[in-house]
Amino acid sequence: MFNIRQIIVPTDFSKLSFTAFDYAKDVASRWGAKIYIVYVLEKQPPFLAMRSLDVNEDQVMKSMEEQAQLQLGEAVKYFDDVNLEIVPVLRKGVDYEELVQFSKEINADLIVLATHGRTGFLHTLIGSVAEKVIRHAKCPVLVTTPTDEDRKKN
Repeated sequence: MFNIRQIIVPTDFSKLSFTAFDYAKDVASRWGAKIYIVYVLEKQPPFLAMRSLDVNEDQVMKSMEEQAQLQLGEAVKYFDDVNLEIVPVLRKGVDYEELVQFSKEINADLIVLATHGRTGFLHTLIGSVAEKVIRHAKCPVLVTTPTDEDRKKN
């Protein structure tokens, strides 16, 4: 029998990534689980941002971290209608590696993530975070795919 106590819900703050929130909310409500909303910030800031704004790497990273914390705060509000413990988490590094590592650190019972549903050349070019998390995670992973309606919203 499963006992789901800790759920990780990764986000990139896109509307498509929020489609996983409903699934996580439902599972967490049924089990009384804690939800960790996780955003992974790249270690290196975009080169274009530094060049166009004429700022140094530390300034760009600080700004990106502050913006990510604000967006995590907004993401937490999505769960205001349920009585669950929601923990925003900001990590730095390679997205799938940080998600897998964090799942080990908290002994996660489930990872719920949305895939953008890319196929073909685009998928081959950029890869799939969901695919890499599935391959490396030691806990079950629930992957949601966007509906046609979800795709139209983005």
